[in-house]
Amino acid sequence: MDWARKIRSRGVDLPVRVGIPGAVSRQKLVRITAGIGLGQSARFLKKQQNMFWRFFLPGGYSPNRLIRRLTPSFGRAGSNLAGFHVFTFNELEKTQAWRREWIDRLEAS
Repeated sequence: MDWARKIRSRGVDLPVRVGIPGAVSRQKLVRITAGIGLGQSARFLKKQQNMFWRFFLPGGYSPNRLIRRLTPSFGRAGSNLAGFHVFTFNELEKTQAWRREWIDRLEAS
């Protein structure tokens, strides 16, 4: 949210879609990111060592925490957060089932 507010204060009023991996195993994420050479992400993680190591602990990575924290900001006045862009990494069925669970939860609340 801080980043979204900062870019909005600089005059960028385009909608922001937060990119998150869907229902993908950590091993696959590591393999894919290593394969496509995400240098910027690697530099970021180098600065964020605690977050990096937490990723590898049991239960360490889950997009659910980020979704829970950001969802209330979507559609709020003054927020340019417009939604999520979910990267499936060819795990279409698992990601769609996970996505459907989230939609059902949000509709129920």
